[in-house]
Amino acid sequence: MYKSILPGGSQTHCEMERLRELTQRIRPSDVDEGRIGSIELNVWLAQLTGLPLSGLKPESRAQSIRILVVSGVVLPLLFCYVLLEIYDLVLNWDDVDIMTQNVVMTLTHVGYWFKVLNTFYCYEDIRQVVATLKHLTRTCILSPQQREIFHRLEVENKFVCLFYFCLVVFSSTLAMVMLLTVPDDMAGKRFPYRVHMPHFLPPKVQHLYMGLSIIWISCGIPTIDNVNVVFMNQICMHLKVLNLAFDDPQLQVDPNSWMVSIVKYHCVVINLRQQLEQIYRLPVMFQFVSSLLVFAMTVFQALVGDGSGSSVLIYFLFSGVFCQIFLYCWFGNEVFEQSKTLSTTAFGCNWHELDAEFKRTLLIFMINADRPLLFTAGGFMGLTLTSFANILSKSYSIVAVLRQMYGGAH
Repeated sequence: MYKSILPGGSQTHCEMERLRELTQRIRPSDVDEGRIGSIELNVWLAQLTGLPLSGLKPESRAQSIRILVVSGVVLPLLFCYVLLEIYDLVLNWDDVDIMTQNVVMTLTHVGYWFKVLNTFYCYEDIRQVVATLKHLTRTCILSPQQREIFHRLEVENKFVCLFYFCLVVFSSTLAMVMLLTVPDDMAGKRFPYRVHMPHFLPPKVQHLYMGLSIIWISCGIPTIDNVNVVFMNQICMHLKVLNLAFDDPQLQVDPNSWMVSIVKYHCVVINLRQQLEQIYRLPVMFQFVSSLLVFAMTVFQALVGDGSGSSVLIYFLFSGVFCQIFLYCWFGNEVFEQSKTLSTTAFGCNWHELDAEFKRTLLIFMINADRPLLFTAGGFMGLTLTSFANILSKSYSIVAVLRQMYGGAH
C-alpha cells in the first residue's frame, strides 16, 4: 500500500516545485529579505492602471512619471465615463431590459471607484500593513516547514490572482473586439456599452472611449481585489506558522521566552486583521450588496438575452463576478477556520511538563485564540462560504421578481 502512495506523493511534490519555480520568475519571494512576491505583483499591476499603491517603489523615474500621468489623465476620463453610464441609467429607468443591462455595469464601476477612493484615503494604513507583513515574514518564518508553507501559499496567491486578472481582462478585450466589429449594434445600445455618449464626439472616438474605458476599469478591479485577498491569505499563512511554532525545538530550549514571543506574534496578527477590517470594511460591504444585484441581473440578462454577442459577454461577466466574490469568501473562510485551530494546537503541547510561568502565558494565548479571526463586509456579514451561498440564493429570488416584471411589461 505504501508503494502505491509514495510515487503519487513524490510526483505531486515535483509538480509543486516546478510551479513554484515558475511563479518565482514573476516577482520572486524571499523569506530572509521579507520579500512577498504576491503583494509586489499585485501592486505592480495596480500601478499599471494608475493606482500608486504602497509596498513597491517605482523601478525608475520613467515609471514614476507614467504612474503620475495615468493617475492624472486616465482616472478622470474613467470617472467621466461612469457618470455617463449613470446618466444613461436615469434616462432609461422605466425599461426593465435596458435598466438591468446598465445597472450591472454601473454598480460594478461605481464599486471600482469606491475602492479607488478608499485606496487613496487609506494609503498610509495600507503602507503600514505591507511593512508589518514584510517584518513578520523576515522575523517569524524560521523553520523549514514554515518556509514551505510560505512558498506554497505564495504560489497559490500568484496563480489565483493572475487567473482572476486574466479572466476579467480577456472578457473586456473580447467586448472591445465585438464593439469594433459591430459598432452599430453595441455602441451605447447593448451590454456592456449602455452609456450615453456626448453627440459632439465623432463615432470612432466614442467607440474607442467606450472600449478602452471598459478595459481599463476591468484591469483595475481585480488588482484592488487581489491586494485585499492576498492580505487575507497572508493572515492565514501566519496562523499556520503559529500552529507550527508549537513544534519548534526552541520551545524546549527556552520555553518561557519562546511562549512570550508566540503571544506577541499572535497579537500582531490580530492587530493586522483589525487594520485590514478597518481599511476594507466599507468597500467590501458595498461590493457584497452590489454583487447581490449584479448576480441577479446578470442571470436575468442571460435568460432573456437575444443570443447576440452581448449575451455571450454576459456569461463572461458572470464568471468574473462569481470569481470575485468567491475569492473574498474562500480566503476569508480559510482565515476563520485556521484561527479556530490555534487553541487546540496550543493545548496539545507538553504544557504539563513545564513550569507555572509557561502555563500562565499559554493560558493567555489560548484565551486570545478562542476568539476566531473573521473578516466581515462592514460588520454585517462574515466572509465565509456560507455567506457566498446566501448571496447566490438571494440572487435567485431577485431573478424571479425581475422575470415577473419583464413578463408583465411584454
